[in-house]
Amino acid sequence: MTGAEIVNLAMSGALGDKIYAGLFHPTAGPVNLYEARFASFKQRTLAKTENLVCPWPECNVPADRCQVHHIDAHKNSGQTNPSNLSTLCAYHNGVNDDGDVPGKNFTRPKRGRTVRHRGKVKLLTPGGRLVSNTHDLSTMGAMNLI
Repeated sequence: MTGAEIVNLAMSGALGDKIYAGLFHPTAGPVNLYEARFASFKQRTLAKTENLVCPWPECNVPADRCQVHHIDAHKNSGQTNPSNLSTLCAYHNGVNDDGDVPGKNFTRPKRGRTVRHRGKVKLLTPGGRLVSNTHDLSTMGAMNLI
């Protein structure tokens, strides 16, 4: 939807009294508009629109039941910005191998870890393969619509 279309719909009252908008770069993913340790309400909403289900392969937990996850772990200086956030169900957030920061003594994950590849969140397996969730809803997130 273009900015002009959003403004016209908002002015007509067709969007209700609350409007949430997110900015997505075609290859980098969500654009950073905020900074803090914990994801804000808007950042959480943005993460849920990007992945409608947990992005871990074969998981079917809906985004509204997921936790917000730092792709590059906060303990490794990962920032709390939209391009570094994703949703993961509680189980996969717990087993995700935060490991090292990519580019700094990077090692393959022992159990698998989420990474952002070409704008989309995927699992990097211990064998080095990038795997996407193939759930029907995983193709309906914001990054798949642009």
